[in-house]
Amino acid sequence: MRWYFAIDERGTNGPTGEDAKIAVSTARQLGGLQPHMLYYGARNDFTGWMEKNGVRVIDTVPSFLATIQQAEAAGTYKAHSIGHWLRVAVPMVEQEHEFVLYTDCDVIFLRRVNWEAIRPKTFAAAPEFRADNWNYFNAGVMVLNIPQMRATYPAFEAHIINRITGGNQYQYDDEVALNEAYRGAWDHLDPRLNWKPYWGYNSRAGILHFHGPKLDVINHITAGTWPADNPTQRQLSDMVLGRVDSYIAWLSELGDQLQTTNLALALRQHAAAAALIRHKPKIPEPIDMGFLDFNMFA
Repeated sequence: MRWYFAIDERGTNGPTGEDAKIAVSTARQLGGLQPHMLYYGARNDFTGWMEKNGVRVIDTVPSFLATIQQAEAAGTYKAHSIGHWLRVAVPMVEQEHEFVLYTDCDVIFLRRVNWEAIRPKTFAAAPEFRADNWNYFNAGVMVLNIPQMRATYPAFEAHIINRITGGNQYQYDDEVALNEAYRGAWDHLDPRLNWKPYWGYNSRAGILHFHGPKLDVINHITAGTWPADNPTQRQLSDMVLGRVDSYIAWLSELGDQLQTTNLALALRQHAAAAALIRHKPKIPEPIDMGFLDFNMFA
């Protein structure tokens, strides 16, 4: 199965870049995937590492980049990152395979999956915050039907441009765009293929997605150095503190698994996460987990 992920140059110099290396290393360990990385920016040591580890690096520019730049210059829109928007370019880049896998960088491949058995009409995705809430999907793991996605791309791009140029588009991103444009037109993906740590431990999960709190955030939360200055920071903290036992279970297993990926440096950088296993941080009361009932399209 051909596997795509995406990142921009800015993301390569921080935790996202380290997460991507872990994803590639665990995928290589299991086998069965052909890694392709969509990339925006200048080549650097990170892209060199990827190529040395069997990843095809594809320089990619969103077709609507000028729209993003103009809206940002006007102060009416701010892109979280160009790397996030690259995922929508997969159907235009891929010219050989009918179905491909896309994931975010912050995933860990746990076991081999028969991807060939998943044949969505357009694409397949799993829920966002709750494993049983199919109202809104998480775009961090998707199986794409390339011909169908390519056929619908012109209308999808027009939708994106209209939203970005509409003004007042706070937090509008690629995932919101996909959910809006393909509402009711996507297939259900087994949640075990986009399993979140805060859903609890699942020995049958195929892909673990560090959705929300990334490994570096968990480090800070465990060390007591994570700020809580805005709602997003508080939510990330609550997701870990409200599901401490789940994170302990996963980090205990992954500590052993990741040692075999030759990523000792990355593991040392995430050493604080291991402290969560040794001693639970003090949990403030109360913890508001209501945002996990996310229901954007109620």
